[in-house]
Amino acid sequence: MLALTVDDDGPGLPVGRREAVLAPGVRLDESTPGSGLGLAVVRDVARLYGGDVRLTDSPLGGLRAELSLPQAGHRARLS
Repeated sequence: MLALTVDDDGPGLPVGRREAVLAPGVRLDESTPGSGLGLAVVRDVARLYGGDVRLTDSPLGGLRAELSLPQAGHRARLS
């Protein structure tokens, strides 16, 4: 698998909200603009190719997003 890890040093995200923000239309802060599609789209595309997105605590104090994708040769599974 190929892995891409992004860490931030923001306020983080409670464990109970992590799965929720991976759903389409869910936003952390309703006072800021956005559609709430970013992480949902990333996870859906990753899963089409046999990968996934995982959210954990960052060593910087914020959130860590880990994108994993299979190496070359894997084809998307469309349903």
